[in-house]
Amino acid sequence: MGFTRPSVQAELDRFYKAIARSSTSFQSVTKSAFTQSRKKLKSHAFIELSNQQLAYFKEKAPHQSNKNGKRIVAIDGSLLNLPHTAEIEKVFGGVTNQHEKVVSARCSFAYDVSNQLVLDSKIAPRRSCEKDLAVGHLKSLDPVTDILVFDRGYPSHWLMGLLAKKGFKFCFRLSTAWKKAHKLMDQESDIDWTLVRAADREWGKLKKYGLSKTLEGLRLVSFPLTSGEKEVLVTNIDRDDYSISDLQKLYQLRWGVEEGYKTFKKTLHIEHFTGRTAQSIEQDFYARVFMLNMASMIRSQGVDTMINKSGKKHHQQANKTQVLAKIKDFLTDLFYSNQLGKIIKQLLKILEKRLDIIRLGRSFPRPKTSSRRRSKIINSKGI
Repeated sequence: MGFTRPSVQAELDRFYKAIARSSTSFQSVTKSAFTQSRKKLKSHAFIELSNQQLAYFKEKAPHQSNKNGKRIVAIDGSLLNLPHTAEIEKVFGGVTNQHEKVVSARCSFAYDVSNQLVLDSKIAPRRSCEKDLAVGHLKSLDPVTDILVFDRGYPSHWLMGLLAKKGFKFCFRLSTAWKKAHKLMDQESDIDWTLVRAADREWGKLKKYGLSKTLEGLRLVSFPLTSGEKEVLVTNIDRDDYSISDLQKLYQLRWGVEEGYKTFKKTLHIEHFTGRTAQSIEQDFYARVFMLNMASMIRSQGVDTMINKSGKKHHQQANKTQVLAKIKDFLTDLFYSNQLGKIIKQLLKILEKRLDIIRLGRSFPRPKTSSRRRSKIINSKGI
């Protein structure tokens, strides 16, 4: 849970010093002993810890956010570069380009954009299908309270049909590959739509989930973007509940999951794994999802609440990087101290002084190249 970039041995020394009863002496363990011990720890332990964390938030958190009584859940996936060892490559796979073989895993979040929480997470082999991972999230979601939002990589006849069958309300962005849908919106901005025939490659999924080849009850909605492009959405949400403007704002909320991945990769340094086994990859992944949620909870229930009561001239928000850094500093105290209330007050007092002004209307172009780190192959001798 330390999400730190120093060596494992340095982190072990810091941990044992933090929990030592004496401030002048402490005992630590070796990196080898840690490696042997972590083999006995299943990654599912962190999943259970996250589930308890989310259940406590749902029951106890006084400042939970929603949109018109609904929880907006953005589902999206990403790739994580992994250390290149024979075991990790066998479990997660990779791709080969003209220069090297890159070992990576596919991950997926079901992300509550209003409360900035990962409701469910998956890590799977590189060649896993994002749509299948999305289906795996459904058991952790509620069709009564949740509206699901997807980017343009997810729309398919079978997935929309499955969500409708389970009672979920959804909103997908359609890419230009959906030519017939885009053509229908040349002169219209909001029409009823029936998806008549699925692509041949989808018939297996339709049969698997017992779905019809005709999908009714859909809406196509279009609106112009500031770039001059036309955005087309498909949804099963009624017009009485969401207008075109409402759907536009709903889809814009999906950007929250992108920010979540940014924090996950850049601030928590998820790609700097602490081990070179498939088990350690899963341990690090689910442990840092837990820490990401902890930071969001402290920020939304503590820091942001204090800001709103302070009457400051400019609207401000907690600095996410500072929140994660301070949780790192206070981590052992949060778990081990018998004066938890005092520790949290001290933590919030520090974070209240480290705020960012919210500047609306700013946008920056995405970089055209990726600066993500790639791990070189590790042979049997660790070289």
